[in-house]
Amino acid sequence: MAQSKCATCGSGRFEAVHAQNLEGTKRAIIFIQCAECGAVIGALDLVNVGIQVNQVKEDWLRLIERLRTQFRS
Repeated sequence: MAQSKCATCGSGRFEAVHAQNLEGTKRAIIFIQCAECGAVIGALDLVNVGIQVNQVKEDWLRLIERLRTQFRS
């Protein structure tokens, strides 16, 4: 089987790193990158159930508050 190599530096060592510098998303992304030079070769969308549950909870609380406001008027 062929050995995977970094297109930038030619290294065959890779690592998975949590992306810390993404703007505009609450999703957790894992970069697969070269362990030598850091060139990103892929990305994985990490499904974080805790974040999703919290978002659903916040959505429900906003909806309940809107309904309470409408029925008070």
